[in-house]
Amino acid sequence: MLPAGLWKPWEPRSYFPVFSHARNLVDFVVQSDFKPSLRDWARPANDWLKKRKTLRGVTRTYLNMALQRPIDLRGVFITRQGEFVHSWELRRGLRVGDFHVADINTLLSSVGKPLVDGVFILVASRGRPDLWDSSPGSATARYVGGNFVAGYRTGFFARTINPAHGKKHFGFTGINPQVLLKDGLQASVMLINHSSDPAYDQTVTPRIRLYRAPDEYLETEFGRIAPHGVLERSVMELFPSAQDFLAKNGGRGLTVATATGVSLASIHIMRNTASGSMGMDHSRPAYTNVVDYL
Repeated sequence: MLPAGLWKPWEPRSYFPVFSHARNLVDFVVQSDFKPSLRDWARPANDWLKKRKTLRGVTRTYLNMALQRPIDLRGVFITRQGEFVHSWELRRGLRVGDFHVADINTLLSSVGKPLVDGVFILVASRGRPDLWDSSPGSATARYVGGNFVAGYRTGFFARTINPAHGKKHFGFTGINPQVLLKDGLQASVMLINHSSDPAYDQTVTPRIRLYRAPDEYLETEFGRIAPHGVLERSVMELFPSAQDFLAKNGGRGLTVATATGVSLASIHIMRNTASGSMGMDHSRPAYTNVVDYL
């Protein structure tokens, strides 16, 4: 469980993995105009009438719109076991076109904390006037090592995810259509047990399958993931016979990770064991886009 008050329920946020063997950077640029359209003015009231937002939340959204409040950024670092390390005030008063880069390595060294594998949570003070209070811009994670530059782009939002109390999620399915085990390439899967509530305290144990055809797969337990924690497992670690299993497909396969009652985030990583290079993507495929992979 994290300390109380790290963020408010209406503040958009996103979790980014941190690697101890790389320089870790997260940047954010404000892209959306703060001037609301006629539809923007109508949307919060409609969300309240349909009981998708509280009156307090709607009032806050209208104040942000009327005052055209800028955005303040904060950062939180936790270990992969979900243990709180430190938090920072990063930048205040961001408006359209403003840009901020958070260098996690420098932030940690500035407070005398070692760089370890962990998670950096980027928190914004406000978002767009939509149902999920989405961020008016995008964030990019970049990882720079001796032989690679990797990263991905994403947004962040304030919708309820894995609350400590109240309605639970139906479940999670994460698809990685890019498994490749050949020529020194090793695929791995990273799952993040995130939440919109710092008080979230549920450890989860997903299951994962490795497919080579729709009716041919291996299955195993992924491992225990602490609340707000991260676990990365290589495909070879999960399935010791994976290379032989995928041989007739040229080393190619697909993984599907599932968990009941929680919503996880998934990132897929490809490493070259000979050169030490690394590539990655944030898994957000529409399921119809991966039908032909099987």
